[in-house]
Amino acid sequence: MASHTNDPLSVARQELEPGETLVWADRPRPDALARTKLPQVIRGALGLAVIAGLYWYGYVPDFRASAENALMFAFLVAAGLYCLALVVAPQIAKVSAGRMVYAVTSRRVMILSLWPFRSRRVFLPAELDEPRALADASGEGAVVFVERKLPWWKRSAGGSYQIEAFYGIADAPRVAAEIARLRGPAEISPFDDED
Repeated sequence: MASHTNDPLSVARQELEPGETLVWADRPRPDALARTKLPQVIRGALGLAVIAGLYWYGYVPDFRASAENALMFAFLVAAGLYCLALVVAPQIAKVSAGRMVYAVTSRRVMILSLWPFRSRRVFLPAELDEPRALADASGEGAVVFVERKLPWWKRSAGGSYQIEAFYGIADAPRVAAEIARLRGPAEISPFDDED
């Protein structure tokens, strides 16, 4: 994984495989990436409210009384920390936007993250759905390139769809066109209208 640099093009070029060319690369706008975390804030705030209600009404046990109480107290502390992490997710996203690079190459679509953890998510043409640009009049916006309904056993409180997108990018319609070109012609299936 590449080291942090201010130039998204150089970060993306370091990830290229032999024979692969870079078509487009940029960073997300921090406020746009932060807005994608608002559902997490709601879940975190509700969780903290439940824990505060348990404490207020005396359902939080005295952890010094017994091992069972200590275990319950430890669970509530862990749940509280998790909920707090959900509440601050937009701030973390704002910081991580400066260390994230979106890229479209001649072979794949990539989301490169250098903070807080190094990761590289790669989407090959066969994994891409028809890209959809959601842009304002200036062309700035988001490009959704994976939007699939998850099977029932993969659904959670996070939703029932897998959505992968580039958020807060300039010239979103052009990027969507590049992803559509990479994806190739759409195959027509007789089952597309069925759910």
